Amino acid sequence: MKRTLNRSDFLAQCKASDSRNKSLEEIRDKGSEVILAAFRMLKNSLVHAIDNKAVVLTVKESHTIMHDFAAMVGGYVSITFVDETIFVCGQLLRASRSIYQSAMDVGKLLGVCNVSELSYTAEMTEQNLLELCQAFSVASRDPARRGALLEAKLANVAVRAVDSSLQSRRDNDTALPPLEQALRAYASGLVVMRQFFDKVARGKTVLPHRVKRIAQRLVALAEGDESSLLSMLTLANAHRDEAGRAVQTAILALVVSRKLTSDRSMLAQIAMGGLIADVGRVRVAGGKNDALVALSDDAERVIPALTSALCIASGGVNVQNALRTVTTFEATHLERQALLGPLYKRQMSPLIQSKLLHMVRALLDLMAPRDTTRPLSALDALAAVSRLPTVDPTLFKLLVQALGVMPTGTVVEFETGEWGIVVGPSQNRAAVARPRIKLITDRSGQVFAKPKEIDLGIPSKGARFPRIVGIIEPSRARFNVTSVLLESPSAPTMSSAS
Repeated sequence: MKRTLNRSDFLAQCKASDSRNKSLEEIRDKGSEVILAAFRMLKNSLVHAIDNKAVVLTVKESHTIMHDFAAMVGGYVSITFVDETIFVCGQLLRASRSIYQSAMDVGKLLGVCNVSELSYTAEMTEQNLLELCQAFSVASRDPARRGALLEAKLANVAVRAVDSSLQSRRDNDTALPPLEQALRAYASGLVVMRQFFDKVARGKTVLPHRVKRIAQRLVALAEGDESSLLSMLTLANAHRDEAGRAVQTAILALVVSRKLTSDRSMLAQIAMGGLIADVGRVRVAGGKNDALVALSDDAERVIPALTSALCIASGGVNVQNALRTVTTFEATHLERQALLGPLYKRQMSPLIQSKLLHMVRALLDLMAPRDTTRPLSALDALAAVSRLPTVDPTLFKLLVQALGVMPTGTVVEFETGEWGIVVGPSQNRAAVARPRIKLITDRSGQVFAKPKEIDLGIPSKGARFPRIVGIIEPSRARFNVTSVLLESPSAPTMSSAS
């Protein structure tokens, strides 16, 4: 195998993985087990001699897990580390905070040896894994032999360095399709916000410059392709933690804000507000930030003031941070009552940025609730938000314009019995109720080998498209909604998933 992974190799992995015999959901879920197995195996080989019983046992256990996963996905597994983001079989790793940290640790261990990808085949044996551990141990222990792992002649196992076309410390890579740019920005945002929130929970309040860079990157992407960013909202229930909620809030607030202004500085401020609006909640939760947690009424009451205090402490005394502080205070306060009480003596209205931030947070709370409430589809969540007394009607119209009457990711059923996914608004801006659809299943419920995209707002040669008769809960879908949406136009279409 080649010793370097370039962009074309990597994109091929991303595009090919869904053609294997298991769904992306399963790949992402089971991939975390492989990550943990690899971490334990490599860590033990650093602590003990290669023939130590602990190493031998760990290798045996790891082989079982890794082999089973390889058989599940079609015989070949790749674990790739790109800019603090982890991909398994070309797909973004979805895991708990602890597992994601283990994955980051694997990346650091391999990075010492100038390795950014570990791959193997289903034919891999325990002896192959022992030889990998031996080569890794030699390369890690001796700075003079850092290249030993890349140079090792391994059977059924391969390691590669990721070249500069992928392993770039820049957040921007304009050579990638818009959807892949959005996914990388989203993934980077998750990592950065998880690290920031962990520090906040431990009492640290310095706002890293990397958080500001995430906001700026989202602004730049929104200028190019808003629909790609909005596709990230389909991950609301995949990444149900405070970091996921923060990035999703920033994206949605940013896209709606662009209906009001094109000022990049203002847009970056709004995105920043979305990213840090929950610092008070994170501090109150006391480190329980790897999942969305419902707090008591007493805890909720202190969050606006605590959020303000933390914003001031983390961002310093300047105009930009003052605006963020006011915005986050008002937005979190609006979640409990429409008027801002004795502080404003009911004589002042919240800032428009605060109203906007409150509105998008309310929508996401309905799509991915913090408590045991049933998640609503984007369409049902929109309807519920429209009835909230704290939501500004004008801003709500802008929200509908941004998302569409049927938001991206909505699964629909046609009168013919076919199912499809809304992938964006119609090119005909007047046809707000007739979006672009990817037809996924036929009338009998079978998933198409090549889903067909149609624009309901632009009938071909006067033909009448079938009528939409219902909205389907994503959990009932016979296909992976997110994977369909995140396919770039140039990527192969999705095959049938189990």
